[in-house]
Amino acid sequence: MKKQLNLTVLVSSLAVGGAEQLLLMLLDNINRHRFAVRIVFLRSPGMVGNELMSCGDEIITNVLRSRFDPVGFFRLVHLFRSAPTDVLLLINHLNTLVYGVPAARIAGVPACVNWENETFKRYPFHPFTMFCRRLFHAGVDVVVAAANGHKHYIAEVEKIPLQKIEVIYNGVEPARFRSTLPPHEARERLGIPGTSPVVSILAVLRPDKAHEVFLDAAALIRQTLPDTHFLILGDGPQRLFLEQYAAARGLSGSVHFLGFQRELADILAAVDVNMLTSKPEQETLSVAAIEAMAAGIPIVCTDVGCMDEIVIQGVTGFRVPVGDVRALAGRALEILRNPEIKERMGAACKHLVEEKLSARQMTESFEDLFLRTYTRVVTRKRIPRHD
Repeated sequence: MKKQLNLTVLVSSLAVGGAEQLLLMLLDNINRHRFAVRIVFLRSPGMVGNELMSCGDEIITNVLRSRFDPVGFFRLVHLFRSAPTDVLLLINHLNTLVYGVPAARIAGVPACVNWENETFKRYPFHPFTMFCRRLFHAGVDVVVAAANGHKHYIAEVEKIPLQKIEVIYNGVEPARFRSTLPPHEARERLGIPGTSPVVSILAVLRPDKAHEVFLDAAALIRQTLPDTHFLILGDGPQRLFLEQYAAARGLSGSVHFLGFQRELADILAAVDVNMLTSKPEQETLSVAAIEAMAAGIPIVCTDVGCMDEIVIQGVTGFRVPVGDVRALAGRALEILRNPEIKERMGAACKHLVEEKLSARQMTESFEDLFLRTYTRVVTRKRIPRHD
């Protein structure tokens, strides 16, 4: 076995989102004595990608000059050959499969891993796109799923053999989400009365996250607990629409749009309940929910993706049917009105993150996977065939 493996990470671009944060954590924690890392962007780095520029790794950007770029494909082949790659990690964008897999095989890259983080995504020309995904996955050695349910989804929908799929749970750095502030002080820093209940949602402001459902639930909660405040953490294309929606529901004074926040610990210290109101599209295992759980906050979420593997009914929170505003509000009120339930669930959330959903565990699992996959592939190629 080589003392240090050359790991190339191939991404399209890195905007703000859960999958992007996971990659940042992996690259922050990976053992640089065991892996020499190079990051290749097919397009521009994007907001999160720009954060990697100071990490000290070799970074190459804008390999593709257009959406369909044959020259860019050969440029990628040259990159894989000029600085040898032992393991190629694809971050599950469609163009990383289309360009990355054949380029890696032509260049002789030994091992290829694709990290998937989506379910129920609909593509333009969907049947044809899914056929292409299955075709290009033939050149992938291992597909990484975010949960056990996700593994079976990939096998059933993308027709990838189960034995090719491995589960590595999404992880976060627990210490990053724990504050020394008492709740009343954290609230006052946000301009909220220290004794007011607080409910949050952490999600990009786009249609599949269904923030309007969160706001409808907020209106119902305030009918019972009128001093409750609501934090919307995240930014995106729907911000203006949601600000107007909140105003139309009479919530302007109680809903706080905080935008994208990198440092969350002192904000989460103010929160009693965190919601996830997503539709089924794209949601798999919410990183934002895991971040709130790391802070000891119970979760009330729609029953989407594989959230049943971390939001355990009555233990770490509650799951409700998609779009059921009354159920969301009712479960949130159940926690807000019962401090002992909040404390018990919060402790269970912290324990689950420490035991199963930490960045350390996620990174060690990837390191082990890279080493095993490279060793298996190289060993298989060295074994002589007897026809």
